Amino acid sequence: MKHFHFDTRSAQAAERAHCWAGINREHFGPLDVECLDEGPLDAQMSAFEVGALRMFRIVAPAHRVQRHTTRDEWPIDDKYKLVLQLAGRSQITQRERSAGLRAGDWSLYDPRVPYSITNLERADLLALQIPRQQLRSLEVPTLHTSEATSGNLIGLHAVLGSFLRSLAEQLVTLPDGVGQPLSETLLGLLASTLAAHRNERIEYATLPEVLKTRVRLYVQTRLADPELSIEHIADAMRCSKRYLHRVFEDEATTLDRYIWASRLERCRSALGTPACGSASVSEIAYGWGFKSSAHFCRMFKARYGVSPREYQRGARARSH
Repeated sequence: MKHFHFDTRSAQAAERAHCWAGINREHFGPLDVECLDEGPLDAQMSAFEVGALRMFRIVAPAHRVQRHTTRDEWPIDDKYKLVLQLAGRSQITQRERSAGLRAGDWSLYDPRVPYSITNLERADLLALQIPRQQLRSLEVPTLHTSEATSGNLIGLHAVLGSFLRSLAEQLVTLPDGVGQPLSETLLGLLASTLAAHRNERIEYATLPEVLKTRVRLYVQTRLADPELSIEHIADAMRCSKRYLHRVFEDEATTLDRYIWASRLERCRSALGTPACGSASVSEIAYGWGFKSSAHFCRMFKARYGVSPREYQRGARARSH
């Protein structure tokens, strides 16, 4: 298959960084390119026309590419970009979302939106430019990665990644006539993956809210347990701590603070109840999961503006 090849070793050592930045900007737009490796810049890029797609095999030392603004339109803006990490590690960031990529991982993103990709070590990459019209009937996320939680998506992501890896290794040896069928196969796999991602998101749209309800009920029935923790809740809900934090990230308070606030409210109620008048502050605190009386007193005063003893005395006075 016909291709264009660029190698910085053909340039003087002092000119290599400038040449590498130039070749990136020629094919990917006026990105900021920063070399992060102190050694001689030994980078290579091969560009292929594969049907409607453009593909690039890139081998380069640690470096970062960034787009800072959307004020100017670039010719490349009529395309999406997909990057497969063949070797090395990288970090991609866009719209305050960040994802780490290792060998075998891929990401699909909209290059019109400011982003940065940092290759943390020497990397081998396959980059694809996909005309927007090829995916016009699909909802393409701003930043979509191969990270998946369900069996269906894990399988599709693995198939797409495997196809891309195989294609990357064989591009140079493929005959010219196979570009169109290859691009159609690849676009079909990608479209199936995006459609499955969309359908799963719609089908399970209410799942986080259901999980929140289950978690709150679990917490309220176990506040007296001093060992109640995020880890125990995650085990009970059969999910990861990371996912629990993600589910509650749109709430006004974190799950951990929700637990302590609920305990404080139960203690405040007990301190103000005549039936608990004979119980000490420490007994009430320990009865609702606190392990330290001093810790409880500090948190209580910070939340309600008075110490637990003052609150208890005031409640007794009011009841009399």
